[in-house]
Order: sequence, then C-alpha cells, then structure tokens
Amino acid sequence: MRRAILKQKQFYIYELIKTGFFDSDSLYQWTISELRHEYERSVGRRKRKRGDHFESASS
Repeated sequence: MRRAILKQKQFYIYELIKTGFFDSDSLYQWTISELRHEYERSVGRRKRKRGDHFESASS
C-alpha cells in the first residue's frame, strides 16, 4: 500500500515539474491531496487552452 501511495505521489510530482511552474524540492513536502488538486487544475488549464482552439475551428 505504501509503495502505491509513493508511486502516485511521484507521478503527480513528475507531471507538475513538467509544467515548469514547480520545483521538486517544494513538491515533496505537499500532501497527495494537494498534488492531485494542483495536477487537476493544470490538466484543466491545458484542456481548456487546447479545447478553445478546436471548438472555434469546428464551429
């Protein structure tokens, strides 16, 4: 169980580092809940940014 939690935490940290807005040192101190919340916000921003482009082109 602990390994699965650490793997999930590492996934969120890796994905958030890829955005370029975070450094790994600070993210390791966050809870999984905080990481998940920020990850979902990040994914939502990327989808809206891409979605707005495609919606206007298809309308």
